[in-house]
Amino acid sequence: MKRFLSVLLAAAMLLTAFGGLSGVFAASGRVCGCEHTPMIYVLGRQEIFDDPRSPNRRALSGYDAMWMKDMMFKSYEHHQAELNLGIYNGFCDEIVEQFAERYREFVCDENGELPNNRSGVDWSWSPQTLRDAHREDNPYAYSFSYDGRKDPFEIADELNAYVEAVRRVTGHRRVAILSRCMGTEMALAYFEKYGWKDIDTFFSYSSAALGATIFSELFAGLLNLDLECVGNYLTEQHAQAPDAPEDPDIRLVRTLLEALQQLHALGLPSAVCNALTEKVRTNALPRMLKASFATAPGYWSMVAPADYARAKTFLFWNEGGKYAKLIEKLDAYDARVRRPMRTILNRMKADGVKLCFLAKYGFQLIPLTESRRTHSDDKITMEAQSFGATAATFGDTLSTAHIAAQELLGKGRYLSPDRCIDASTAWFPDTTWFVKNIRHNDFPSKFHEFVMRLIRSDRQLTVEDDPAYPQFLVFYRENGAEHWDPMTPQDRQTQFVRPDFFRALAEFRAALRDWLVYRLFRKR
Repeated sequence: MKRFLSVLLAAAMLLTAFGGLSGVFAASGRVCGCEHTPMIYVLGRQEIFDDPRSPNRRALSGYDAMWMKDMMFKSYEHHQAELNLGIYNGFCDEIVEQFAERYREFVCDENGELPNNRSGVDWSWSPQTLRDAHREDNPYAYSFSYDGRKDPFEIADELNAYVEAVRRVTGHRRVAILSRCMGTEMALAYFEKYGWKDIDTFFSYSSAALGATIFSELFAGLLNLDLECVGNYLTEQHAQAPDAPEDPDIRLVRTLLEALQQLHALGLPSAVCNALTEKVRTNALPRMLKASFATAPGYWSMVAPADYARAKTFLFWNEGGKYAKLIEKLDAYDARVRRPMRTILNRMKADGVKLCFLAKYGFQLIPLTESRRTHSDDKITMEAQSFGATAATFGDTLSTAHIAAQELLGKGRYLSPDRCIDASTAWFPDTTWFVKNIRHNDFPSKFHEFVMRLIRSDRQLTVEDDPAYPQFLVFYRENGAEHWDPMTPQDRQTQFVRPDFFRALAEFRAALRDWLVYRLFRKR
């Protein structure tokens, strides 16, 4: 009898264990054995609307450069006399008030909780309406969106429910996860909380997990305006669409900076600008951020490890009690995800999860922070996206000494042909790819082909496996066609050609004339 009970108990335990793996398929009553592993695309930061379901909804969260420019210009005009005397308080107070009003419906409370309104993302789903689409041509049939203001561990709960639903409806035991930008942090929070037994592949591109500079360094108070970098950024933006209408204020600044760069005369204007910038940094910036993004736990996931402690001090140094519950959430993410991030990824790799990383570069970073002189996709540094690769200063190449040292160590294969990137210092150098000349928000079709090539492979592919997809690639569009080619030493040119001095001066004179007319009519 005892033996019979033991056998019965063992059978029950076996069935329980099996149920943990296959019970998710009970609703569909089948197990799919096809080779098309379902992919869940964890999107990056999404737009927040005041009422996502309303036809008259308003966007609340976008980084609107034109609004920012107009707001700063108007505030400067209102307080010009005071600013000329070195009095900055009125100007700083006004821009803080403008920020607070713009983000009034977006900002979280001091506990890091969403505002008590209808604001959120325009996305919803239910297990009842989710359909089996994993064998269709659209690889992005399962895209997961979220309110990026939330605690990443709350979003991890939502992602877990979505993963389970996709597994159930497709009949697949495992799924692939493709994450972009902030989505990588949400995926990592999910892995930390729920593990990765259901994950076949994790592909991260343009990741903000090691910091999105515009948030990370501004949260840490590292505001710094470099007019040369501002000029690079504006010239790049104009070169992307040279025939598109250009705001008169932006055109005036761009052409002026191009002329001053040709004269090597940016030193004094930069010093004058940074006198005002420093006052904004110390007086207004902490208040502006707490009135907008800095009380949202999800946005703190984009703070780099090196900036986290400093950011907490900069924003909350004398208000720790008021923001205690928010800080508790921030510290939980730091302790559970940010600090052990490399360990989490290494454990996933050891357990057989295929890991793939893609970093984009070749553009001037948003020129407002101390890391402005590094390669980026115009939003996130190449180092952060690649989890640790080394980059030359933007506009330059790696030093001859660095290149020689790496070649002597047998690591020459990790040096990019344009001599801008050393991939050997990345956490996973053999499964990290780099593509030059694709911006953060650009999604060429060739990119999708590349993603599916890696995700649908039945084994872990490396940068050595396919001559068509080596570690370093270059992208460009020509005559309506997209080219995604292996990089060569000739791919060193930038995306734009700066005008010579006489042309730059002529363009500035024309811009100044049009700007004066624009200002005259606008005042009327």
